[in-house]
Amino acid sequence: MNYRFQKSFLSLYVFRNLLKYERTLKKAKKNPQHWIEIQNKEIKKFARYIYDIPFYRERFDKANITPEDIKVREDFKKLPVLTKEEYRSWLMSETADKEKYKYWMNRQTTGSSGTPLDLYSLPTDRASEIANLFRCALLQDKGYNPFFDRVFSTMVPKPKPRKKFSIPYNGKMSSISEPEDLVYGYNKARPDFYYGNKTSVLMIAQYALNHNIQLHHPKCIASISEALDDNARQTINQAFGEGLLFDIYGCAETGNFAADRIDEPGKHVIWNDTHVINLLNEEKDADHPERLTGQLLLTSLIHHGFPLVNYLVGDTVEVITENGVPYITKICGRTNDVIKNSDGTSFKWMHVNRIMFGITDITQFRIIQKSYSDLVFVLAAHNISKERKKEIENLIHEKSLNIFGNIDSTTYKNILFEWCERIPPDPTGKIRILISEI
Repeated sequence: MNYRFQKSFLSLYVFRNLLKYERTLKKAKKNPQHWIEIQNKEIKKFARYIYDIPFYRERFDKANITPEDIKVREDFKKLPVLTKEEYRSWLMSETADKEKYKYWMNRQTTGSSGTPLDLYSLPTDRASEIANLFRCALLQDKGYNPFFDRVFSTMVPKPKPRKKFSIPYNGKMSSISEPEDLVYGYNKARPDFYYGNKTSVLMIAQYALNHNIQLHHPKCIASISEALDDNARQTINQAFGEGLLFDIYGCAETGNFAADRIDEPGKHVIWNDTHVINLLNEEKDADHPERLTGQLLLTSLIHHGFPLVNYLVGDTVEVITENGVPYITKICGRTNDVIKNSDGTSFKWMHVNRIMFGITDITQFRIIQKSYSDLVFVLAAHNISKERKKEIENLIHEKSLNIFGNIDSTTYKNILFEWCERIPPDPTGKIRILISEI
């Protein structure tokens, strides 16, 4: 296989896949059942493909099944769960000879959930990921044209120079650039589609609002790579304008696999033709049995270099099924984002995040657990009075009591506060919101 050619003409493969994915999207908008019809066809082909890979043949044999036993998305749960450690071990053993993989696409995860992971994928796999990114913008029905419209990105700490024959770009900037530089670069680019991790999009919005700078209005804006909380949504909408912002959900290992719509925030349409989702340790909502919550298991049907099957992403999500089609309706956060208690129990991010709901003065926040009993709330706000700060602190104390209990409880937390104008991004370009130092 001529991977050198594929890598040199990556954008040609992006264009080809984008046309294919756009056709699927149009059909699925008219008939959502089309997602499942095409997914089942892709699953059967993919199951036969991975069965010929020794790593997965061993997992099939361990489960005592064959490709014929994998026909629908739930069937992937017959295979063992693939952990990040197992995937890393497989990659390291196979890629020891770097020369063999010099024409593959190589990148590294940010390490936000632990140790960074070196990833290798075929150029055609990467082209499928990129095509899915631009399909997210097409989903919005805002008139975006991926072949002619301008694109601006603040996605990664160190963007690479673009290739020839690429999607029309008017610029990429480091997501850890200074806010004033990001604003200048964005307005200079005047993009039709702007995407970046939430931290960088929020930095542009905050700086523009704080300095009364008018931002260019694109056709749509995507926040990607970090959970898009209500406070961030409000600030971004205020700076860029209403009716532009949507959220993309994905991970470095498999690319994006879902996006919500501007007019339906929070309800993520899954790319069922390219990805399969299942849940581990799923729990039903007693009042709404169609809603399930559990740890996300992801299978990418478009990664053929080092496939990811039944991959434990590390997020807890809520899924609702409508007429047989699943949608991700809530991203509850990393399973290791927890506040720990001395008795071995913990509070997950989905519980702690409720404390900040409705406090719209706060543009950014971070919660740091210093000890089993001490939490520091780092709060960012601009031009806020001392009186309002005190009101917010009292409100957070009140909400915290409802979650952690009173001073007599074994899970009680002493709440401390730090105020600032903005929280700078981590070296990864993101802002880790919940940090336990225990």
